[in-house]
Amino acid sequence: MIVTLFTFFFAIFFANVLVRDNIKGKHFFRVIFYIPNILSVAVISAVFAQIYAVDQGGLINSIIRIFKPDTWKSIQFLGNSSIVLYSIAGAMVWQAIGYYMVMYMASIGSISEHLYEAAEIEGASKTQQFFQITLPLIWSNIRTTLTFFVISTINMAFLFVNILTSGGPGGSSEVFLSYLYRQAYNNASYGYGMAIGVVVFLFSFGLSAILNKITDREPIQM
Repeated sequence: MIVTLFTFFFAIFFANVLVRDNIKGKHFFRVIFYIPNILSVAVISAVFAQIYAVDQGGLINSIIRIFKPDTWKSIQFLGNSSIVLYSIAGAMVWQAIGYYMVMYMASIGSISEHLYEAAEIEGASKTQQFFQITLPLIWSNIRTTLTFFVISTINMAFLFVNILTSGGPGGSSEVFLSYLYRQAYNNASYGYGMAIGVVVFLFSFGLSAILNKITDREPIQM
């Protein structure tokens, strides 16, 4: 849920800013945001392993240590059971934003400028234009990408967990597929692993159906 909310919030926000606002170097920012999507999960995991590291090479701990050199105790982002899932979620959000941002930029870019001009004449603010024009007109695209994202996240979560933590510490970062993998291949419980796979499939299918039902609304024509 956290990964979904943050990914779609930032993807839609940056897409709207880069399309609607007059920002220099728009194409440069598009490329920068999209780069994480063309990198493999192994590369991204290696990058975030260094960002979260507790030794002198850890980016976040090193930055904080600059301001609190004497009192700061290094945070174990991947070794603390209370925050490890949030740390993995941060890597997943960073990896996914660019892909969905590009998709939303295409949708927002296809909206007629006359609608925004008419809204400005009526005195609508940028925020009102976003919620009254942009969001309703790209809603069908949001529905489609939301379903795709939720299903793909189940797989992506396994890849990040498997590389960064292997389910640790103490199983606190375990997800559906990492638990399936451990039961089927590490414990040789193939039948149990297959049963978990069926449950994951049914869960994904049911969640997709629920999301489609919740987000269903009449399409708006431009």
